[in-house]
Amino acid sequence: MKTSTKILIVTSLVAAVTVGGFFAYLAKAGTNDESGAAACRPFGHRWAALGLSSDQKAQIKVVLQKCEPTLQPLVQQLVTERRALRADVQAETVDEPAIRAEAAKVASLEADVAVQRAHIAHDIRALLTPDQIQKFKELQPARDARFDDARQRVAKRIMAD
Repeated sequence: MKTSTKILIVTSLVAAVTVGGFFAYLAKAGTNDESGAAACRPFGHRWAALGLSSDQKAQIKVVLQKCEPTLQPLVQQLVTERRALRADVQAETVDEPAIRAEAAKVASLEADVAVQRAHIAHDIRALLTPDQIQKFKELQPARDARFDDARQRVAKRIMAD
C-alpha cells in the first residue's frame, strides 16, 4: 500500500472518530440520564478545564442541537463520498479523472462542514467569558499534540503491517 493511501486512511479514521464522537454527544445532549456521560466525556473534560457554569453548558447543548439538522446530513454525505473515493483509490485500475473528481467532491463537502463548524464555534464563543476564551486558546497546543501523537501511532501501526 502506498504511503499516500495510508495517510488518506489514517486521516479518514481520525475524522470519522471525531465526527462520530460529536454525534454521540449530540444524541445524548438532550437527555438527563447518566448513560450519556461516556459519550459526553470528551466535551465534559473541556468544560471542566474552562470552568463552564451549568447555564453555559445548557446553552452550548442548545447550540449543538440547533446545528444537528444542518450538519448531520453534510457529515453523512461526506462519509459516503469518502467511501466512494476509497473505492476509486483501491480499484483494480487507476482512473485518475475519477479519483480527482471524487476528491473534489470530498474537498467541497469538507469545506461545507468547516463552515458549519465555524458558525458553531462562533455561537459557542459568544457564550464564553473572555477568560474562558483565552483558556480555550491556551489549551489548543495540547489538543494538537494529542491529535498528532494519535495520528503518528496509527501511522506507525499501519506501516508496521
